[in-house]
Amino acid sequence: MILDRRNLPPLEALVFFDAVMKHGGFSAAAPDLMVSQAAVSKRIRQLEDWLGTSLFDRGARHAAPTETARRLEEPVRLALDYLMSSLDNARAPDGGTLRIAANGAVSMFWLYPRLQAFATSADACNVSVLTADEPDALNAETLDLAVYYGEHPPRGWTGTPLFGETLVPAAAPRITAMLADTPDLPLLDYPRLAPNWINWDLWLTRKPGATVKDRPRETCRSYGHAIGRALAGEGIALASLPMLDALVEAGKLAPVGPDALTTARQYWLIQPRNAPLSQQGARLQDALHGTP
Repeated sequence: MILDRRNLPPLEALVFFDAVMKHGGFSAAAPDLMVSQAAVSKRIRQLEDWLGTSLFDRGARHAAPTETARRLEEPVRLALDYLMSSLDNARAPDGGTLRIAANGAVSMFWLYPRLQAFATSADACNVSVLTADEPDALNAETLDLAVYYGEHPPRGWTGTPLFGETLVPAAAPRITAMLADTPDLPLLDYPRLAPNWINWDLWLTRKPGATVKDRPRETCRSYGHAIGRALAGEGIALASLPMLDALVEAGKLAPVGPDALTTARQYWLIQPRNAPLSQQGARLQDALHGTP
């Protein structure tokens, strides 16, 4: 398939849109983009004209994102992150940057906190992170390491398990004590961007007698969005443990009922089979496995 540039909006408009959503407004995004507020508004209008729909309700005091903008926010951010990481990988290597990849949920809830600890340790080095939910992007040959989800590492890669997968209904602790009084509190679902992901439909086929089975559903923009709404007390998410153990241990998220499903899949830390890790890569590998 040959892409026609007319089927894509200007890249700069997407960059401006991402900045506005990230900073919460045109004026707040302008300094980061090094342009005026009027220039930001012009680029956003350009994207709206291309889409044929409004992205922001321009009130007297500020512009509020529409539902279309909220749906676009994460896909645009992931696409820009993927593009930036791909361009970084295409550049001539500087010999000092490790390249690691993980899907959005793993990056958000598990990888980034550990990279922060690594970055402030004596073993710190430059690390470039690719965040992508497409499985093929997580085993690109240009990577040094990746967090991979499956029953075993992909062909051509070797790996060691980081943690298994147990899926359990979870909500904000204050909500779990009043579930019987809130029968309309929804199950927070999310799109399956990969065939081996498990959502509520698949989970309930394996747990047909679950106490939450008769609740209404609401589809969120992503897995991360579903967890965020659960943390805010807006529903029950399907939490993947131990990926979210930090939230449970901090008292921000609590299992709902006794129903838990342990799958045959694991999260692996993988590396290309024919590309030995550098000393820096080995130190990062040890850090992610929790080796002192």
